[in-house]
Amino acid sequence: MSAAEGKSARELIQELRGRGLSTADIAGELRRDPRMVRKVLNGETSGAAYRGTLQELATTGRATSVPPRRRAKDGHIVPVRTKRGAETKSVVPADTGGRYTREKQGGPLRSTTYMGGGGRQVELKVPKGKTAKGRQAADAEILTAVRAAAKGQSRDQQKRIRATLTYADGRVMEVKDYNASTLLNRLNGAGGSVLDWLADQSKDRYPNLDTSKTTITGVSLTVYETPKTDQYQRNQARRRS
Repeated sequence: MSAAEGKSARELIQELRGRGLSTADIAGELRRDPRMVRKVLNGETSGAAYRGTLQELATTGRATSVPPRRRAKDGHIVPVRTKRGAETKSVVPADTGGRYTREKQGGPLRSTTYMGGGGRQVELKVPKGKTAKGRQAADAEILTAVRAAAKGQSRDQQKRIRATLTYADGRVMEVKDYNASTLLNRLNGAGGSVLDWLADQSKDRYPNLDTSKTTITGVSLTVYETPKTDQYQRNQARRRS
């Protein structure tokens, strides 16, 4: 059991402050206003919702998760007070829940890691700009990787692909696990950008993430092999994916 386990949010903040982190530093990791961190320190609120991220920060020195925004009983996000002098007294913030990566978005286009059993992981970094030429190149690279996996299926083994997307704000989410041939058929039938099709598949995961405005900046395709099930064989006989 680490020293951070079992401590309250207030104790964790005090520990982090003792290590040299400022209130602003901690608030930045939580993606909250420093006023909230001070409220926890002053005992005005428990800060229980932030404890997981604070514990990770205290244990590992970095935070990969962000506390979700507080929601009312009907499910909507509770408004927060704006800064003094703002036009409105409160505003509904975007949902911050989910995993995030610290890697800078954009950069080298493709890298492949080869694994045992014929598996591989293809990592694609995509320019942020919607009209950037690199996005068209990424479309082609994704199709190439999926097409290669679909061709590599044997009589008894199928190739499956797990797609993970990174968005320009750092949010990371898995789309779905597909049979390689099924995914290739859907991408070919999308009639447009492969990246747009992938964004469309994940747009309902986080209602506060507008996938039409926040672009995909990274795609990870994990290709692995599994036996073809009886259900798979029956669907193939019926020409169904």
